[in-house]
Amino acid sequence: MKVIKYCIAVYLVFAVAGAHGQAASVVGQGYDESDFGKLYLRLGVNLPQGHFSNQFDPNIPIFENIGTNGGMQAGTGFNFELGRYFFFHSEPINDLFKVGLDATFLSLGYNTFEWPGLSSSSGSGKYDLTTIAMKFGPVISFNVLEDVYADVFAKVAPTVVSSFEAPEFYIEDNDGNYAEFSFYDEEPVIFGWKSDFGVNLRYKKGTLTLGYESGSFNSKSYYYISNEGMTEGGTVEQKIPMGVFQIKLGIQF
Repeated sequence: MKVIKYCIAVYLVFAVAGAHGQAASVVGQGYDESDFGKLYLRLGVNLPQGHFSNQFDPNIPIFENIGTNGGMQAGTGFNFELGRYFFFHSEPINDLFKVGLDATFLSLGYNTFEWPGLSSSSGSGKYDLTTIAMKFGPVISFNVLEDVYADVFAKVAPTVVSSFEAPEFYIEDNDGNYAEFSFYDEEPVIFGWKSDFGVNLRYKKGTLTLGYESGSFNSKSYYYISNEGMTEGGTVEQKIPMGVFQIKLGIQF
């Protein structure tokens, strides 16, 4: 995860430097667009990072894999975005760049995950987490080449997390000992905040977006364990770390 963050940071530095260098070296080129905004549609892949991608550990209590121990073992997922740039001015500043608000009206994410080592469970072993969010934050747009633009953004995202199929287990051994677990203790909906930063490259109407989404969500899971006549259980409250590197292709007009 750190490597990816560093790569994005380095890329942003070179994108900004390249924009200034190009504007300074090409006489009369400057920033070539005069408008107050761009509408965009994007579709791409989610690549889980950190705890979200770490291997599930069947040797610890199931619920501990949700927090910092073990891992969620999420697989590659998908994302979709609909949004618009709202530039604060139609003409570029010093013929170099434009500043505005990047507002994503709808952001959808979907990742599946599979928890192995639970063959005796009543669950299928394959589950999902689905996110629905809005995003908003500043964007700075540079004219890198004649028809190539680089938009650097940083956004916050109020996010709802839910599942089409959430983990629910009932595991019993030959001695009658059993463990029961439910990913959601009450309503199958979690609310939290994410951050999203990265760069969007535009060539005419086509776009390539590289970004990193991260955030932690407060969850309440239920578990009940019966082992050799001793029982324990209740609600476990913990944070779910969800880091995702996103690659998106889209159109912007």
